[in-house]
Amino acid sequence: MVLIYVEKLTPRFRYIAKLLLNGLMGLDIRITTDKEEYLQTTIAKINYSRNPLQSGLYIQAENILFESDIFDQEFQVSEYKDVPVFFLSGNRSQLPYDPFAASFFLVSRYEEYMPFIADEHNRFPARESFMFKQKVLHKPLVNIYARHLEEILLEFYPTLEITRPQYRFINSIDIDNAYAYLGKGIFRTLGGFVKNLAELNMEEVRERFRTLFGLQKDPFETFEWQLELQEKYDYNTIYFVLFARLAQFDRSLSMHSPRLHRYIKSINDFCQVGLHPSYRSNEDVKIMEEELLGLERVLNIDITRSRQHFLKLKFPETYRNLLKLEITDDYSMGFAAETGFRAGICTPFRFYDLEMEVETPLTVHPFPFMDGTFIYYKQTLPDIALKEITDYIKTYREYGGEFIPIWHNRIFSEKLEEWEGWNNVFEEMVKAAV
Repeated sequence: MVLIYVEKLTPRFRYIAKLLLNGLMGLDIRITTDKEEYLQTTIAKINYSRNPLQSGLYIQAENILFESDIFDQEFQVSEYKDVPVFFLSGNRSQLPYDPFAASFFLVSRYEEYMPFIADEHNRFPARESFMFKQKVLHKPLVNIYARHLEEILLEFYPTLEITRPQYRFINSIDIDNAYAYLGKGIFRTLGGFVKNLAELNMEEVRERFRTLFGLQKDPFETFEWQLELQEKYDYNTIYFVLFARLAQFDRSLSMHSPRLHRYIKSINDFCQVGLHPSYRSNEDVKIMEEELLGLERVLNIDITRSRQHFLKLKFPETYRNLLKLEITDDYSMGFAAETGFRAGICTPFRFYDLEMEVETPLTVHPFPFMDGTFIYYKQTLPDIALKEITDYIKTYREYGGEFIPIWHNRIFSEKLEEWEGWNNVFEEMVKAAV
């Protein structure tokens, strides 16, 4: 048990104290505003205030956790144990920065509530983030800050029993497009033939013809290969299925397609299935509800997991919509154009609604990269990407993180030149991660 003294107890401090001390160290905590109780106790204790007291570990408190407004935070950045730190403290504090304030700023996504220059899909881009600007997107700063706090706590109270989170690996696959050729309808199919002929792409014409007439499997039907690896290496996979009406950025089979229904039922027999809310649904919760209820009817199960298509994530609206639909776990926390830790953390955490000032029941599962980040945005060669991936796995193991990468079923077809070699990367990643 650790007793924490604060002059004023706020939802922000309760949230981040629970995350750092209980979630990342396994410590039971109690928070008090009674100074006399704090001074008289003989158990491990932290004074989190503006002034030191006669006993206990003193962390000088910054204002952000005692505020209820959202505005530009001005802070200087320094370095401590080879990582950038901010919300710097005075000499009397046992740490040269406030780990509670810094962690809250990152994990609450405080900066995403502020005005920013959006990318072409109206997303918060990596280049706008504090961690990108500090060149530390690849480091889980919140986990590192918790480790700093743990180390100083053990100096004061060596008998404290710390229980760190346990590392685990869960694979995830997004099904943006279940089939390359099948089930597309007569107009899309004819349009595909016309396009291929206009481009004199006869190889594509032959492949399309052979697939449509049952002479070969559709290239994107890669589930059997994935399942063989899953059984070989004994890991779990979550499939996030785009189950939507056709639209500009939602180009899979229609949500009414019997072929799509059969496909996702076959996946659900062996793996967990979550919703991949469509591009359009991010602006309209009614569209998202239609997709969720439709998928639940097809599979005859409750769907409680989601990952946003195109990783469209807007604070706090997207997560509020998920909460309205009783989604309990979301897997969208990461960047499309860069690898790394968008929220500065490699372990799951609860979404804190900054506007409502409340910790919500929605659990956020961060991811470090997706295949498309390497292939399309960074144009990284497979062997170089594999080195970066294995470095991430080492980081997850060190901090007891939950390693959940993003892959796409179509990539495993290696149909296009830029997809060649990535199946080997995937299998090598799995071998390193299990």
